[in-house]
Amino acid sequence: MTKSKVFSHVFDEETLRNVNKLQGDGYISNLLGPIGTGKESYVFYSRDFHDKLVAVKIHRHNIDAFKSIPSYIRLRGRKSGGFIKQINDWTRFEYNFLSKAYKLGVNAPEPIRCYENIIVMQFIGTEGNIAKQAIKDDNFDVDRWYKLITKIIIDMAKNGMIHGDLSPYNILNYSGEPFIIDFSQALKLSSSTVNFLIRDITNINNWFLSLKYKNLKELKDIIGEIGWKDEN
Repeated sequence: MTKSKVFSHVFDEETLRNVNKLQGDGYISNLLGPIGTGKESYVFYSRDFHDKLVAVKIHRHNIDAFKSIPSYIRLRGRKSGGFIKQINDWTRFEYNFLSKAYKLGVNAPEPIRCYENIIVMQFIGTEGNIAKQAIKDDNFDVDRWYKLITKIIIDMAKNGMIHGDLSPYNILNYSGEPFIIDFSQALKLSSSTVNFLIRDITNINNWFLSLKYKNLKELKDIIGEIGWKDEN
């Protein structure tokens, strides 16, 4: 995609004001990239006022990209406001879940700042060596990764959190270590959301099955380790 198309897809007037605010506060400088794209957001990289690399995730003000927002906001126990507020709420939820996961010790980008529809976070990689999605870089210890990732799922669920969209597309391989990214669909574990936990576990098991891994845990065993029970 050309720079002009990226600009038109992402940088509406309000987003430009938000970028300028973060630049003025020293959290970012010029945006470079994008290094990641999706229907809902684009990820750029930049440098903060300490000249440290940071990743900058911008959720687009695009109504077609966010058709699922109202249902997710209801699952998160919030009322749905105007469209821009919905996107800002969506962004704040992602930042909050990322923060909780990071504090829990999950290998995830360190959250730095959330402002309106923008999240500034740790850049995973170096300027000349951006971490790749695990689906594109399977140079890792398969047994070790399976154990690490299932432990992450279990630890998060024990603390009432579900990633909600866990797959090799949302795991980065950096120096042989898995980093979990994109908490935009994260949810609190409940009887209404446990199907998202089941989907995450199934996605990971299917991925490792495709890698010819033979020591998969059964879904029921992982749920058993979590110790979750439907209270309804």
